[in-house]
Amino acid sequence: MSRRVLFTGGSGFIGGNVLKYMLDNTDWQFTAICSWRHVGSPLNMPVDPRITVVTHDLTGKIPDLGDFDYIVNLASESHVDRSIADPLPFIENNVSLNLQLLEYARQHRPKVFLQFSTDEVYGAREHDEWDVLLPSNPYSASKASQEMICIAYWKTYAIPIVLTNSNNIVGPNQHPEKFVPKVFELLNEGKPITIHTSNGHPARRYWNNVDNVADALIFILKRPPVSYPNTDRPDRFNIPGGKELNTLEVAEMIAKIANKKLEVEYIAGTTVRPGFDDFYAETEGRLSRLGWKAPYTLEEALKKCMT
Repeated sequence: MSRRVLFTGGSGFIGGNVLKYMLDNTDWQFTAICSWRHVGSPLNMPVDPRITVVTHDLTGKIPDLGDFDYIVNLASESHVDRSIADPLPFIENNVSLNLQLLEYARQHRPKVFLQFSTDEVYGAREHDEWDVLLPSNPYSASKASQEMICIAYWKTYAIPIVLTNSNNIVGPNQHPEKFVPKVFELLNEGKPITIHTSNGHPARRYWNNVDNVADALIFILKRPPVSYPNTDRPDRFNIPGGKELNTLEVAEMIAKIANKKLEVEYIAGTTVRPGFDDFYAETEGRLSRLGWKAPYTLEEALKKCMT
């Protein structure tokens, strides 16, 4: 039976790729809400008869669009540097849109409300699912805030919340402010790549193909979520599949794929980003124990960025 999905963030890099993957791998019907006023692009939104696009700013009350089996929230401002430069509207936007979607869920009672979040809420340390959250910047703090509000709605209003936490995501159509597309751009222009360091070493991250994320979300959505009082917390899934590389190694990999000469310059991360995290840990956990395996490689994602 085809599912009805209320989907947000479809004009963004991650959301657009996830939506395309879901169209290719399910028979679900989608209603995608977009404001068209953030960094997303109409070019990221797949054109398909199974998508109904609704123009609406999610920080305001959502019009009655009917009932849905799944609400999938990938909409959020996500650039750390912009969150540091101007935190107030950044955090207000992310918290407000989350509240409006949860209020919609209170009225329309989906089978699953999936809140997409980041590994950055845990800070620069090894962690398991449900470890203490220690966000280092306004962006990750806004995502941690979304998670906490979702948990409150799960317990108070019995909204079937599922939280997911993903590491750095790579794929086509990523905004040029992000590291991977910026490296491609600077290589094509013959300019040096700036590598942020901590204690003299390039920052380490886990880098994951966006199609792995989409595949994991489908797997998660097909599982019935846990409910209160059967447990004291909602479902949470770290999304594994990423490859650990420091930023220099990623730049070297991109230069090899693009067949370009790589020049780099180093700068201490704390000079450009207060609260700079020198690494993020592997997002391993319940999904692997349930049998899900990442089907795609990082190299495949980087090659797609070339086309």
